[in-house]
This record gives sequence, structure tokens and C-alpha cells, in this order.
Amino acid sequence: MSEPYKTVSISGCGWLGLPLAEYLHQGGYAVTGSKRSEDSLKGLKLKNINGVVFDVYSENAESSSQPLFGSDVFVANIPPGRRSFDRHKFADAMKNLVDRAKSGGVKQFIFISTSSVYGSITGVVTENTVCEPDTESGKAHREIEEYVLSEFGEHGVVLRLTGLVGDERHPGKHLAGRDNVNGGLDPVNLIHRDDCIEAISSIISLQRGGEVFHLSATDHPTRSDFYRWAATGLGMKEPVFIEDGGQGKMIEPTHTLKTLSLTLKYPSPFDIPLPDVN
Repeated sequence: MSEPYKTVSISGCGWLGLPLAEYLHQGGYAVTGSKRSEDSLKGLKLKNINGVVFDVYSENAESSSQPLFGSDVFVANIPPGRRSFDRHKFADAMKNLVDRAKSGGVKQFIFISTSSVYGSITGVVTENTVCEPDTESGKAHREIEEYVLSEFGEHGVVLRLTGLVGDERHPGKHLAGRDNVNGGLDPVNLIHRDDCIEAISSIISLQRGGEVFHLSATDHPTRSDFYRWAATGLGMKEPVFIEDGGQGKMIEPTHTLKTLSLTLKYPSPFDIPLPDVN
């Protein structure tokens, strides 16, 4: 292992990126984080994080965002957005970001991806399962993954995350009260934000590279069991499921957990605290 990394840049300091920046700063790293507007940098400065304005789609951010591309480690944590998503535009913008990081001398590039790259594959899914994305977002992320590993080689890392949960973000609220929900027997794949942060921190400290990881809780209850439990805990009406399916995707994270020496804080979706809905 080479000399420990000391500086980290996080492109996208939102729901996951900001607490990640805090955690790494508290761990002794000098952290630079990006937001898309000047006003939104105040939250970073309050937490002693160097903030820069950067929009992955902007062509006029070369000078002001330059500090972002001079760190030892670059964490690309930019969700594609749900409105008017253009797969090719997003992939091209992210490839340009990879190029700038490489030109800036970044030693380790971590791309936060999604388990949607596996598509509608059923059964147990490992890090080596062949990807068959069937959504525009999944196809874009797979294209970016391949580019990261091609350009950064043994210094590039892909981390595929399943359904993200934490604080007020909980999927139980979305299905509560619904009727005739399909796939009641399909497995649930969720991961808590705290466990994602620990995984990213381990990837950095262990200087992993040239690898694909993915992360999910190790317990996979059925959708019917989990979402009915969550609705009850939230004080909301239970959803009514059609008890079909059972052959859904089950993300198996054993290899990732072993490689990164991780013990999940929330190994089961039932362990994840429910938010206060009042």
C-alpha cells in the first residue's frame, strides 16, 4: 500500500455526500465538496468543508471548480435526476468529469452507482453477475462504470448501492395504504446511509482499486412482510399485496463486506429506525 490518501473530493454533497464529507473530515481527511449554487455552500462551510460550485452539466465551471479535481481521492456521487433525464447527456457529462479528475492527478476514483445496472435479473446477484440494464438510468450508469474502470484501471472503483434508507428517507411511506401491489413475495434490497458511508471510507483507507462492489443489507424480507411492518410502525395503513413473485433480485454483499472488512450497522431492513411522521 502506498502512502495514505489525505485529501478527498466529493462531487455531489447532498443526502449522501454531505454526511460522507462530515465523516471523512472527522476522520482526518481534508475534504472538498461541491454544490450546484453559491448559496448552498454555506452548509459545507459551517462543517469546515471546503466548498466549490460545480454542475456536471455546466461548461463554464472550469476555473472555479478546479480545486475539486486536485485531491488524492475523487468520489463521484451525482444522481441523474428524475426530470427530463437524458441518458446520453448524463453519461457524456460524467465521462467528462472522469477525464478532468484523471487530468488533475486524482489517485483513486470512486463512482457511486446503482444496482439497477443488473436490470430484471432474478435470483441471487453477486458482484460478478452479468449486467443487463433495462432502464435508461441503468444503461447510463453501466456505461459510466465501464468508462471509470477503463480510464482509471487499478485505481478506479465502482460501488453499486441498492435502495437507500436513512433519517426521514424511508420507503415504507410510499406504499402505505395502497391496494393490489404486485410482487409481495419478492425480496427487499435496502441499505442504510451509515453503512454506505462506512463502505466508502473503507475503500479509501484500504486504497482498493480496479474493482466492483455492491452493498445491501444481508437480510432480504419479502416486500409484503417488510412494507406491512413499516406501515404499522409508521402509524399508517398497511398496503395490500398480491402474494406473487418470489423470484426477484437478491443482492448478495458477502464478498464486498469481507473485502472491505465491514460489519453492517443495519444488517436487516427491520433494524433500520423508522422516521417520525408527526
